[in-house]
Amino acid sequence: FLPDHPHHSTHLVRKRVRWVVPVILNNRLPREDSSPEEREIRCRTILTLFVPWRTPADLKRPDETWNDAYARSVAEIAPAHRAIIENMTVLTECKDARD
Repeated sequence: FLPDHPHHSTHLVRKRVRWVVPVILNNRLPREDSSPEEREIRCRTILTLFVPWRTPADLKRPDETWNDAYARSVAEIAPAHRAIIENMTVLTECKDARD
């Protein structure tokens, strides 16, 4: 934790010994060609999962949308993570086609 954090002297952050898989609560990543509201959810989800952050301000400025923050930050996403995002997108498209 940073020095100004209330748990700075009593807690620590360490790398997990076992891997965990984050679960998206709405069970899917919205499609890129969806409504503006869904696009905002998509951008927020991707940034939260794939861009390092400590506070929400690290991901998005107060004066920008999640879509704008994604456009600004997409270059920071590692190629391996972009492949995961593409796989998540394909999975959503398959689920949509099935329904």
